Amino acid sequence: MPIQSTPSTLRLLENQPLKPFTTFKIGGPARYFAHIRTCQELLEALQFSHSEGLPIFVLGGGSNVLISDDGLDALVLHPANEGIALVHEHSEGVKVSVEAAEPWDCFVARAVECNWWGVENLSHIPGQAGAALVQNIGAYGQQISDVLESAEVVDLATGETQTFMKNALGLAYRRSIFNTTHRGRYFIARITLQLSRKPHRDLGYSDVRLWFEKLGVQEPSLDQIRQAIIAIRDRKFPFPREEKGGNAGSFFKNLILNEKEYEELEYRFQAHWNAQVLDRLRAIRDKFPEPSGIKIPTAFLIEVCGLKGLRVGGAQVNEAQPLVILNQGGATARDVLTLARHIRQTIYEKMGLRVDIEPELVGFTSEMLNEFLAFE
Repeated sequence: MPIQSTPSTLRLLENQPLKPFTTFKIGGPARYFAHIRTCQELLEALQFSHSEGLPIFVLGGGSNVLISDDGLDALVLHPANEGIALVHEHSEGVKVSVEAAEPWDCFVARAVECNWWGVENLSHIPGQAGAALVQNIGAYGQQISDVLESAEVVDLATGETQTFMKNALGLAYRRSIFNTTHRGRYFIARITLQLSRKPHRDLGYSDVRLWFEKLGVQEPSLDQIRQAIIAIRDRKFPFPREEKGGNAGSFFKNLILNEKEYEELEYRFQAHWNAQVLDRLRAIRDKFPEPSGIKIPTAFLIEVCGLKGLRVGGAQVNEAQPLVILNQGGATARDVLTLARHIRQTIYEKMGLRVDIEPELVGFTSEMLNEFLAFE
């Protein structure tokens, strides 16, 4: 229900369920909740939180988060500032400003429509543009860091607006300062991207390459690439829709191993599985070369351990892409974490590898996190 706090445009909601604002469709209530459309509303929200002594949590598109069933004793800010603006254009490319709450896939669709190259392989990823930067989203050979120029943010402690250039954001695989060193400090207002007018086709991933080989297309258009990515992702990553059940995207991170760690993994495969499975591991080693090491898809490890389709309560490992945990209806955060704990523990026992969880876990006590995340 709305409460009257201060005479302003800011509208605060009390005990607002967060479930509708996450793609997982899981999460208890926030003590206070506010849609943030303007800088003035943000500043008023900061004043309210300071006067009430409440922590702040920024909830964007809710696509990479698992919120506790107990909810949050906090002021939850939900960015609602949408929009795309052409900042500068020249013969080689364009500079584009994207408001934080702009749905990421709507921006990609706009870029493809305008013949701007650089984000087409990031099609069909749920969530908002600001949240996309938080985890440096990546797919099929592209990352948002490849095209990012800068981010405009507001310091939640001081209300000061700052602009960070790309090299100050600590961007790496699924990482940025916003989910590591400066977690919870900033509200992302908008991001600025540099896109190209010239084709830069990235068709290196086997799923994408095979798609166009079957079609006999050597130089696909932007729209053809986008449609291919959408079709490929729909086979593996169910786009969060009510009728398909919720999910948070990839629930587990992939692994990057050094040579010694990989040799140990091969030894364990020899001990637990037959030569055919070992050959699959070796093929993966050659298929996904990484400058920093050997990339091992966690989905492969989950499959090999026989965990595809495993279910706890309303939570289930996706059959098509086991990196995804699905809310098949009525799943609780405890269901999800119980399932994740079993998966991580099984991989640890059989392979000696510690798999990390990708979504941010919010509103859980340290005791609960230790219960679900510690290895036995």
